[in-house]
Amino acid sequence: MGLLEFGVIKSKLERYCAYQERSIYEAEKKIRTYTNKDEKVEHLLSVLSRDGFLNQTRFVDSFIRGKVNLKKWGKQKIRMALIQHKIPKEIIDQGLNDIPKQKYTQNLQVLAEKKALSLKKGLTEFEKKGRILRFLSSKGYSSNDWDEIDFSSLFTS
Repeated sequence: MGLLEFGVIKSKLERYCAYQERSIYEAEKKIRTYTNKDEKVEHLLSVLSRDGFLNQTRFVDSFIRGKVNLKKWGKQKIRMALIQHKIPKEIIDQGLNDIPKQKYTQNLQVLAEKKALSLKKGLTEFEKKGRILRFLSSKGYSSNDWDEIDFSSLFTS
């Protein structure tokens, strides 16, 4: 990689990282489409980090905010997605602890209500509760979160 190639690759990566927050893992995958030499990859990653284009904590905050506010994901699903991005456990835990409790509980309640309304009429209350819990589990909510739901009020409306 000559001097010109380095500059071209660096500017492409800067645009890639400026478009939206990226994890180091995503940036490394992108770099590897241009070069496979480990020392060049490490150098480009360090330059991008130094210049402020890559920041794991900022990525985690942005990722969690998007998943909680837009997709209404639970903590378990967010944790697994961040693990796939090879984010350190400490940063994941810090980010998950920063989720506003009120917003998280509100998302859980909204999802449970929507699912309750979409269920068939002929099901027993036990079957309805099971389907709602399965749905919430698929969204990344754990049994600790379900304790806050009043199921009897979901089925009376």
